[in-house]
Amino acid sequence: MSLQVFLQAQLLGADEFLAWQPSEHPDDGGALVGRCAWLNLFCEVMPRALLAQLRLSRMLLGSSSAEQFLLVLAEEDVPRANELLTRVAHALAQLSGGTLRFVWATTENLGAWPVARKRLDDALLARISAPLAAESEVASFFSPVAGNSESLVQSYFAEFAHRLPSASTVGWSADRPAHLSWDGGQYTWALLEQSSAEEGILFPRRFALDDAGNPAAPPELAARAEGTPRWGILRGDVDHFDAQLKRAATIEDHIQLSVLFKEFFAGELSLLCTMKGFWRNVSILYRGGDDFAVIGTWDALLMLAHKLERLFERFVEQNLEGVAGLEGKTISMALAIAPEIEAPVAEVFRNAAQQLRYAKAIENGTFHVFGRTLEWKRLGEAEELKSTLVRLVREFGYSPDYIHDLASVYREAFSARAGRRKAVRVDKPWRTYLRLSRVIPQSRGKEVNNVRAAVIASLIGRRTAALKLRPSARVGLEWARMAAGTAR
Repeated sequence: MSLQVFLQAQLLGADEFLAWQPSEHPDDGGALVGRCAWLNLFCEVMPRALLAQLRLSRMLLGSSSAEQFLLVLAEEDVPRANELLTRVAHALAQLSGGTLRFVWATTENLGAWPVARKRLDDALLARISAPLAAESEVASFFSPVAGNSESLVQSYFAEFAHRLPSASTVGWSADRPAHLSWDGGQYTWALLEQSSAEEGILFPRRFALDDAGNPAAPPELAARAEGTPRWGILRGDVDHFDAQLKRAATIEDHIQLSVLFKEFFAGELSLLCTMKGFWRNVSILYRGGDDFAVIGTWDALLMLAHKLERLFERFVEQNLEGVAGLEGKTISMALAIAPEIEAPVAEVFRNAAQQLRYAKAIENGTFHVFGRTLEWKRLGEAEELKSTLVRLVREFGYSPDYIHDLASVYREAFSARAGRRKAVRVDKPWRTYLRLSRVIPQSRGKEVNNVRAAVIASLIGRRTAALKLRPSARVGLEWARMAAGTAR
């Protein structure tokens, strides 16, 4: 009997690939949508295509997601698999403009799964750390995409995005090993809207549509926003999910955990985007095994982030209750709002990725928005303050400019000293209270004065010694400025 071998493959450079913006071929968003869809599907299609080429059973596929897959082969099939994957790696370098690397490793199915998993990780790390080890890799590494080829690549992803909403199958062909095709190819797989026993790939699509039935462009999304017309991109990532996977005691546990998280984003996120307040304002760009990206109106994305975090918290309570540690139990997100309606989509996408890395570096399980990183429990406080501020404008006749004036009261002051910026402390908080009182003058009526007092208390806190605006209050102010249409 042949010895079984685990093969694990991984795509590297996904963020660089998605944020890729060829200088001579500006992207209006279509190519980005195509790249996201392609990335979402490639590591789902590739292991199935490999098994089909080797004439092996689909049952040998262990787990697959947007950036990696794991399968089982017989020892004698490894050379043919290596040959095919080498061709795939070269084609990927060309298709992605050198931003993506495809690496893989194999190890015998001997010993306990944690031992085999460590051998796989060590072998993958060796491949990642020595990208120029093989002569063939040297050739592909130093062969940048030419201008004409770059144009063809952009056209491929734009066409891929154009046919995305209506496609029923995705296909792959051996003569173009890095390309995927809609409704055609040497091998094809059905695209499933929900998990089922049917053979296919789980790939629900959710788009905010325009009047012609096509995915709405960012400027049209911006016009649907409340208050200030802006669109944005929301990105999220489960904290330390890899560490949770490494704790799996068996290959079965590893696969179950991978499928569990992938189906959460494929199912819960997709369902959420069909609900009132989201279905016309939000389009899903990307769903991975532990991360996602969504484009939409700035206000809908704020609420989507809040609701999705609550869903994720309940999901963890139900499925990871008996698992020790915090790995894989919290999620961090970042919302990048386009500074201008016509801002390049790839640039905003890149900003969202940078802000997400910043949030995760500060603390796991946080949300970066309006330049501040909040714990999730504080986002509700910011939303309450926003609603109260907007109520003063819409119900009690306050000028919308007062929200901007409130933000000016608490804008951090800096002075240049010895070649560096230093924060200036405000030593008399009662003066701050008086300034706030002048911005929000008292009015006739008990109700409006109660609302006014609640706003001031939310801004300066219950303790009079508090000298700085709390992060949740700062977010609430910026949120209110956007909602009232006074954002500069």
